[in-house]
Amino acid sequence: MNEVLEIAVPIFGLAALGYIASRSGSFSDRSAEGLARFVFDWLVPVFLFRVFSTHALPDEFPWRLLAGFYVPALLMYGSILVISRAILKNEATVRVVAAMGSTFGNSVLLGLPLMLLAFGDEEAVSYLILIAVHTLVLYSISALTIELLKHSATGSGSVIRNSVKGLSSNPPLVGIVAGMMFNLSGFDLPGPLERITTYMENAVAACSLFALGASLSRYRVVGRLPETMMVVATKNFLLPALVWLAAVHVFELNSAELIAVVVLAAQPTGIMVYIFAERYGTGQRLATTSIFVSSLLSIITVTIFVALLRT
Repeated sequence: MNEVLEIAVPIFGLAALGYIASRSGSFSDRSAEGLARFVFDWLVPVFLFRVFSTHALPDEFPWRLLAGFYVPALLMYGSILVISRAILKNEATVRVVAAMGSTFGNSVLLGLPLMLLAFGDEEAVSYLILIAVHTLVLYSISALTIELLKHSATGSGSVIRNSVKGLSSNPPLVGIVAGMMFNLSGFDLPGPLERITTYMENAVAACSLFALGASLSRYRVVGRLPETMMVVATKNFLLPALVWLAAVHVFELNSAELIAVVVLAAQPTGIMVYIFAERYGTGQRLATTSIFVSSLLSIITVTIFVALLRT
């Protein structure tokens, strides 16, 4: 357990530094937004390019790995839509935010540095494959669902087209595709380029965690507590447990794949859920409160799951 704490304390300590810096006013909202964009648009894509260009690619399509996370996640997504309608009686579009908040984790700002620091580059390859389609699967489904519920004039066809268009310009995905293409070319990274990507990789963990803490300073507990407790209980406890059971007993994943799916499932509700809620003008309070409470609780829950995975 001491070994796990030696990993967890610096991880959440870096996030705490970002939170304190932002709350104290020494790190402005504009600076926090700029750092987060730098992480998402530059650091992570370059890191992904390095990983996928220098590591051996899977011999076959990793369907069991993807199913090990996304089958339980989508089952949970549908369950939350039904449960929130039957029990909480809230408006339809807010139920979509609840379902997304229960399944969409903070895969990049927290999950990625956690994987690197706790398990290393080799173990992180399976995790990177999972997050390559994270937004595609969960964000696109949420967007399509909410558009259908609202009977938008744009129609589902427009939603799908916009999702595909957005995906093609998604920086992390561009990094993955570029890395895979370079890998298949059979060339090695030239020395200067290899060093540049190494420098960028070394900055991923610290910058991501500091940016996460700075971003969290903008969120508060602002009501909708019954829905929030449902989202947090599902995201922090039920989804990781369900993914673990499915990975071991249904899809029979190897140890590296098991680590990847459980670490992704254990991440707290992602900031993208709030961006989604703002985009559609619904469930902002639920998104804000869920992100804040889930992230605080993850200090305990993520540490527990990492400890279990390292035994």
